[in-house]
Amino acid sequence: MIDERIQAALIAVLLGYAALTAAPIVLGERVVEPFSELGLLGPNMKLGDYPREVEAGEPMDLYLYLGNHEGGVQYYRVEAKVGSREINVSDTEPYPGRLIYSYERVLLDGANHTAPVSLALEEPGVNRRLVFEMHMYDEESGGFVYDGNWVQLWLNVTEPA
Repeated sequence: MIDERIQAALIAVLLGYAALTAAPIVLGERVVEPFSELGLLGPNMKLGDYPREVEAGEPMDLYLYLGNHEGGVQYYRVEAKVGSREINVSDTEPYPGRLIYSYERVLLDGANHTAPVSLALEEPGVNRRLVFEMHMYDEESGGFVYDGNWVQLWLNVTEPA
């Protein structure tokens, strides 16, 4: 005969194995924790390869990365805004800086997309904040809603030569 404690341990192990085996069948393709991705890449399509100083009015080449893991098709808008150190970025409210660029894209679930972006900052300044924030289309409101995803780039913008 097997000791009762050993029997209980074997039953617990078998139940755990059964739960792990059945979970994908029960959950199916459902996304347990949906999320979207927003990334900013430098001119060579690499993280960390960002310009630190740009001349006012001169184009700066960057790349936006978008990823959809929301469980369905999503319509995104990314807005680029310029501001300064005095205004903080929030996860709940859109950045109040001046809008200088907008990009829209529809992505299927599980898809990602990298898009080239060329912008020029017109006003010289030290520690200029360039914020890219993600907005998702909301069918209920019939418009785009800020979803709290953002990335930023700090730049010194010099006078034109």
